[in-house]
Amino acid sequence: MAHTNTIAIVGDGFAAAVMVLHLLRHGIPATSLRVFGLGELGRGNAYKTSSPAYRLNVREDLPVIFTEDPLHFARWAEQSLNDYHAKHEAGYFYRRNDFGIYMQALLVSALGPQSLQQIHTRVDQIRRVNEYWVLEYGQENFIAKHVIVATGNASPRWPCPVNSQNISTHDLSTRLIENPWPGNHLIDIGLNEEIILLGAGLTALDAINALAEQGHRGRVNVISPRAIFPPAQAPWQRQRQPQWPSHLTPASLVRFMRHYLPSAPPQSSEWQCAWEELRPELNRIWQEFTDHQRKILMKRVGWLWNLYRFRAGPQTIAALEALRANGQINFTIGRAKQIMISHSKIKVLLGNGTELSGDRVINCTGPSSDPLLNQLMREGYALPDALATGIRVNAEFKVLDPKQVPWNDLWMIGPATMGSLGDVVAASAIAKQAEQLARQFTH
Repeated sequence: MAHTNTIAIVGDGFAAAVMVLHLLRHGIPATSLRVFGLGELGRGNAYKTSSPAYRLNVREDLPVIFTEDPLHFARWAEQSLNDYHAKHEAGYFYRRNDFGIYMQALLVSALGPQSLQQIHTRVDQIRRVNEYWVLEYGQENFIAKHVIVATGNASPRWPCPVNSQNISTHDLSTRLIENPWPGNHLIDIGLNEEIILLGAGLTALDAINALAEQGHRGRVNVISPRAIFPPAQAPWQRQRQPQWPSHLTPASLVRFMRHYLPSAPPQSSEWQCAWEELRPELNRIWQEFTDHQRKILMKRVGWLWNLYRFRAGPQTIAALEALRANGQINFTIGRAKQIMISHSKIKVLLGNGTELSGDRVINCTGPSSDPLLNQLMREGYALPDALATGIRVNAEFKVLDPKQVPWNDLWMIGPATMGSLGDVVAASAIAKQAEQLARQFTH
């Protein structure tokens, strides 16, 4: 039976939660919604962590859920949390787990006496049958007229082959940490173990912060193409509005940004103020570029964008510097080519021939590709975006078919829209998408 009045929302993390929240706020009854996801709605990969060392990398005024009330989270945190470690001169950087509690509190408040139906499963396939969408999970399916894909970032996967012959499942799961985001692996780590981190972004810094809080004494080997971590968040405020030139190209955009940014170091307030002043217009500029121009831009400065876009919380950087001062942090330039695990040690072979050994490997390379999005592309319902990191959507978040015609009943929000729409990774950007999409269901 087709659920003609039902909006199926695929996902259980932040993107799915804010989508539900804004639909409820725009008068869509909970009985018209079905949520598909294995976990607690609002937690997802980012906010279900069990580690108190995992903190938001933005200060308290930046996760904006409601456009008309941008400081809602800041007020809630001040009233509800007792986290004196969150305070820093750059702002309050609260635990990620507490932000998950906040999201669940918002949902409870928005639902009131209503109950929300969540089917605790992972959707394997989405297919079109006549004028409906069929969501397949296991041996069952659900038929809906409207589908919103809000799966967020897919769980990390190993970036290289893993040779694990004659190793027990328990050894594999405790010594090779493929997905470190939940943080439940940390309690098993011995204080003197030698740790290998694949990657040097925010996930690696989370691991380092957690190790430091546990009093880790062993060496931490970081494998990355560049021996650099993201800088710490500084106290910044937007003070002026850049006068953008017209008819920008990737080259002229880079020149303008370089000219606008001061010669101060990226960890300084002066530099970060200027950087944040540039960001509000970047999505508009990105959407005006052709696919070819987007590829050129990301090829030239994509790694720098990710480095300075994903700045770290000050507490995390302080932990890094403490381990550095003890001589525990060691950088190795390269990329992992193969991981080999034996009963005694784990070896990581790099593409340049270097070999490292340790007691535990933590995969900090970030999100993997989304199997559901891959299925939609493979079966001809969607096409990849310019960067091949997600599927293509238009400005109304409608998924485009291979002829670039938008589906009128299939949408996507969240970080996978970045290739189409620009800088869509922060909580506030995703919440704004949900808010805008919810309005489409009330007109």
